[in-house]
Amino acid sequence: MKTSRLLVLLTAVVATFTLLTALNATLVALYFAVYSSVYLVLSYSVLRSTSQSTQCKLERTELELGEKDVALIMHLVVRTEATLVKARLYLGVPPQLSDSDDYSIKSVKLDVGKERIVVKFPLSRRTGLHVLGPLRVVITDVLEVFEVQVYYLDSIVVKIPPKIGSAPIARWYGIIRSSSGARTLSPGVGVEYHSTREYRPEDELRYVDWKATARLSKLHVKVFEVETPIRVFMVLDAHRYMFIGNPKSLFEYSSDLALALSNYLVKRGDRLVLAVISEDGIKRSGEIGSYSDLAELLGIVSSIRWPHRTPILREEPSRATSLRSLHIPLKEVSAVVIFTPIFSTQRISEILELNTLARESGVRVVVATPIVTFFSTTSRVSDTVYRALRFNLLSREIRNVELLKKSGIHVVALSPHKTLERVILDLEKIRATKTR
Repeated sequence: MKTSRLLVLLTAVVATFTLLTALNATLVALYFAVYSSVYLVLSYSVLRSTSQSTQCKLERTELELGEKDVALIMHLVVRTEATLVKARLYLGVPPQLSDSDDYSIKSVKLDVGKERIVVKFPLSRRTGLHVLGPLRVVITDVLEVFEVQVYYLDSIVVKIPPKIGSAPIARWYGIIRSSSGARTLSPGVGVEYHSTREYRPEDELRYVDWKATARLSKLHVKVFEVETPIRVFMVLDAHRYMFIGNPKSLFEYSSDLALALSNYLVKRGDRLVLAVISEDGIKRSGEIGSYSDLAELLGIVSSIRWPHRTPILREEPSRATSLRSLHIPLKEVSAVVIFTPIFSTQRISEILELNTLARESGVRVVVATPIVTFFSTTSRVSDTVYRALRFNLLSREIRNVELLKKSGIHVVALSPHKTLERVILDLEKIRATKTR
């Protein structure tokens, strides 16, 4: 029952009755009062009986992905024989998917004249797993004074994948391929021409350079460029403090960079493994070496659950999901790239310990960190407290950056595009080192 509308209606009835009585229209006033009372009683009784014969079911849900927004499409089946009723759907939406700073309830009218109804709810495109609900379908009388629930669903799980950036990747791939200083290529069997040398017995005849052979009167073959592949182990931090930030959180910012870097490595012919650590445990991909394998990364990142409460900046990561528990195969990789903020003392100690082990194996450690103090929170109240702590947080982050750099760790803490470029350059340096 909608209490507010019922109170408004009753107030209007009493006011009208009082006015008619004051104007000595007693019979009219009594007729109006009786009619209103009969309407309310009949409307509620008819609505209750209608609800028992009304059937409603959510068949399936779909996601329509856009550049900045997504649409949750729900396919409902509503069967009812009543014609003098209305139907309305209510859905609870968490703050990160709506324009509100708090949990909100969205509603939409349903056309009960159709048995199959398609409802589309616009949502913000925020990477990860989101829990919406409850979902309620109610029927109301014509004036929408009373309502009776005919369907209830506790929650709807929505997985929103990140977007893989392709423009900066294509541009940087072109730069690396065209710059002789950035190339880390060696003679061998490949695609692009490298040089010409004299023929050897083990050479295939299809590589004979006929022009050079005719000019030098001696059999020569073409040598092509071969790129040296590398294997990268990437770690994406997804603890609760990574979900600070609006309109884009630290987690989304870092996952976009991780997916863009994965796209670049696959284009270069490299191989990689992605591990995501969160309160729910560790999710690790298989070895990624082709574009079809990138779908696995999208699935892992989109299955990371958003926290129900506002994250705490000073919260430490779980020891059960520390970098030590990853068991990174350092002897099998060329570099470890970690996407994590560095305000946590526990995380700093884990990175330093990992770097000590990596140095013994000849593995480079790169830390790509989003500076926490450059992100606002999702709530106005928490953002006020956050701004008061910003100076101390920034000082701690700067101090930790210097500490990691002194330990020989490559730290990248810049804007989104610059961060990607810096990480790519670091990996290209590792490739060059392997070639020598």
